[in-house]
Amino acid sequence: MKAFILIILSLCLSVITKAQSVKMTIEVKKVQPGKGTVVVNIYDKKEVFLKTSFLSKTQKADQSTLKFIIDLPKKGTYAITVFQDLDNNKKLNQDWLGIPEEPVGYGNNFKPSSKPKFNECSVTVNEDTSQVISLL
Repeated sequence: MKAFILIILSLCLSVITKAQSVKMTIEVKKVQPGKGTVVVNIYDKKEVFLKTSFLSKTQKADQSTLKFIIDLPKKGTYAITVFQDLDNNKKLNQDWLGIPEEPVGYGNNFKPSSKPKFNECSVTVNEDTSQVISLL
């Protein structure tokens, strides 16, 4: 009987947890096909923005438009950065001033004039959400 109750409780917990999860679809445009990979980074805290991503996905840059489907564990506010890693060195190449030397994009298609901030390229996700980001 105890085992049965534990099974029921764990099933209920998994249903509750699943009900809070959401999907974010990110369509990345203006990819240079055949050149490296495209990396999408998701940040969940502004304190670590551009330092430590909460979640990262990579795809081969084999088309001019790529689609990423991100499973987020809960609703909330997330900042998005995207870059095309032309040389496959797994990092965004920047000049000595910190200006990107590879194509980049940000949530809400934010176009920064200086280093972007969390709130400038963040999206509030309350339900399944889509973003279209064009690389610059």
